[in-house]
Amino acid sequence: MKSRHIFCAVLAMAMSAGAASAAPYRPYTDVETALANAESQYPALCKRVNLGISVQGRTLWALCISNNVNVQSDEPEVCLISTMHGDEPVGTENLLNLITLLTTQYNIDSRVTNIVNSVELWIVPVMNPDGYMAATRENSNGIDLNRNFPDPFTSPNNTTAGREMETAAIMNWRFGHHFSLGANFHTGALVVNYPFDGNPNGQSVFTPSPDEDMFVALSEQYSQHNGPMWASPTFFHGITNGAEWYTITGGMQDWAYLYMGCNEVTIELNNVKTPPANQLPQLWLDNRDSLLTYVEQSLTGVRGLVTDQVTSAPLNATVSVVGRAHNVFTDPAVGDYHRMVTPGTYTLRFDAAGKESRQIPDVAVNTGAATRLDVSLSGPARVTSPNGGESLIAGQPTTVAWSGHPAAQFQVQYTLDANSQSTVNEGFESGFLDPAFTTGGASNWFLVNIPTHTGTRSARAGIISHGQTSWMKRTFAGPGTASFWYRVSSESGHDYFNFYVDGSQVIHQAGTVAFTSYSTPLLASGSHELKWEYVKDGANSVGADTVWVDDLQIVTDNATWADVGPLTSIGATSLAWTPASATSAARVRVRAFYDGTLYGAYDWSDSSFPVVAVPTGGDMNCDGSFNAADVGPFIVALTDPSGYGTTYPGCPILHGDMDANGLVDGADVEGFVDLLYGTP
Repeated sequence: MKSRHIFCAVLAMAMSAGAASAAPYRPYTDVETALANAESQYPALCKRVNLGISVQGRTLWALCISNNVNVQSDEPEVCLISTMHGDEPVGTENLLNLITLLTTQYNIDSRVTNIVNSVELWIVPVMNPDGYMAATRENSNGIDLNRNFPDPFTSPNNTTAGREMETAAIMNWRFGHHFSLGANFHTGALVVNYPFDGNPNGQSVFTPSPDEDMFVALSEQYSQHNGPMWASPTFFHGITNGAEWYTITGGMQDWAYLYMGCNEVTIELNNVKTPPANQLPQLWLDNRDSLLTYVEQSLTGVRGLVTDQVTSAPLNATVSVVGRAHNVFTDPAVGDYHRMVTPGTYTLRFDAAGKESRQIPDVAVNTGAATRLDVSLSGPARVTSPNGGESLIAGQPTTVAWSGHPAAQFQVQYTLDANSQSTVNEGFESGFLDPAFTTGGASNWFLVNIPTHTGTRSARAGIISHGQTSWMKRTFAGPGTASFWYRVSSESGHDYFNFYVDGSQVIHQAGTVAFTSYSTPLLASGSHELKWEYVKDGANSVGADTVWVDDLQIVTDNATWADVGPLTSIGATSLAWTPASATSAARVRVRAFYDGTLYGAYDWSDSSFPVVAVPTGGDMNCDGSFNAADVGPFIVALTDPSGYGTTYPGCPILHGDMDANGLVDGADVEGFVDLLYGTP
């Protein structure tokens, strides 16, 4: 009750300046009641969600407003959050007024109706209820919540560990959503503040994000509908880059943009932190159209669905604008994405785990409604024929067939020396680290006598202390396969052996690990980097406190490849091919070419296959000689060609084509008999 009395006293002081006719600021219990009433009175439009509790045990509430309030659908998610500073309550009142407007005017006001039908809007009227009730900036632990979020310069890990309960509640809630647009509301100034708030030097200088043009336009969409803000004598058009105004770290808007892919701004609603309550009606009128316009901006730019090409299932995908270092993400339950950009022409890239990336050029974005761009992604193209085990005939046409994305073109290649490869075996037996390796960190890798997987030596991570790293690298030209054995002895859960392929971590092991093998195919042509790393945390050493690597083998493909033909037409799944000469090891491969911009990965026929010279010897059972044992198979070829293929798989029926006309028929009998009996 003490905090309630303090709150009431503060409100009384605010009202003493002359607020006689307006309702006072509401205590938090009344805020909770307002949300509960909205849910009960408009159950088809409103849903309350408990986000967690404050330090003093108050519930943090969010209210969702949508015409599909219980169903996830293809529409942008927007979050509006107020009063993370407890002594800045104007935003709370404005958001409660916005809830009233959207619910009471739904199906009455066309603009309101369109917003509710098109957007999934989430409202958190009070993020810091303890500070709100005590009229303090900080929460009840004395922490400024707008300095408590992950930050690339001071607290880079995107986890809730060590953060305030209110911050953790908001983070956990937002981890479960894919907000396209957000805003958090404050007082103490009159301006829209947009990213970035922070920079590496901690200096108050202009620090633009990759979406500077979009944030300027977005901020002005809010400020131009707020007369006092737009006419600000301090900030041109009532907006500012955050760090140019003053720099902070741990702010929510930078976290939302950098870590969550959400375009968020900080909106300062009044120069006085807690203005007299009789000013609240005018402050609502100043911001009403600004709020509606701001939410409507989530419907601009580019939007669409990212789905699996085969199953049409939604994908958890990353969407980026080429040339802008900023990603947005699909909602994996629906597959929808919403990328806000200013009008222009862009190239969009789509990436999803296990799928081939697509890069769509010349996407035109106009003012108004977002451009629609639905994209399907698939795995690599797959060779289906010849796929190994066949025997082809030189000079005879055949067909290369594959499966792949119907929107792609395809590059199809062949080789006649598929078994040409080179192998590097590195057991570290020379006694020194080969110059092909580079090593560094706090201490270099070196060679030891024990333990080893085989032989007498292995490579060991450098001797390092807490918080340090030791690494070793080697590059090679693909395609190929790399394999090795590793052993770990370290503090479990803390000191790690990491292995990276082309910058992507594929092994992350700590504790006691006996010698274990690892192998990875690297199918793409060009240079590949292998990196072995040992990393220690800030305390403790357990076991031998290191990692060992032994018996590295790199097998590279030295085959010579040539195109079967030019790029296919879009959606093609086969191409004619005539092998030019005989070989014991032919192979084909295929890869997709998407949207005129990106190649996918090659897929090879599963194994090599022979190409034989046009047969003239009548070897019908393919035993390498022509004799009476070939008579039976020859008769089967004449009378039951399909049965011949079943009985003698892999043996070309054209071995019986004695007159070389491409057929096995009655005209070949005389030639077969003459050859069998040596008749000239």
